[in-house]
Amino acid sequence: MPKRPNLSPGEKAEVVLMFLRREDTAARLARRHGISEQTLYRYRDQFLAAWKAGLTGNVEAQKRIQQLEQEVEERERVIGELTTANRIPRRRSEGYR
Repeated sequence: MPKRPNLSPGEKAEVVLMFLRREDTAARLARRHGISEQTLYRYRDQFLAAWKAGLTGNVEAQKRIQQLEQEVEERERVIGELTTANRIPRRRSEGYR
């Protein structure tokens, strides 16, 4: 069984980008980097899936950030109301009117 080369994620991405830019055929790129064509196609599929997930993830992350910001604003409002409510009895007990 032939030994598989250990390409770093960066090397995998570069090979996939060369393939997507059609700089060379899949067979030549695979041979040059010591991988099979099947492996190159698998790298391409993984690369495109991660790219798509990254784009989708950003939208979901933005929605989550907006939700958290709204929750913070609501909590700040409640804290403000409670602070105001606590000051009124304290002032009365200190003799302020």
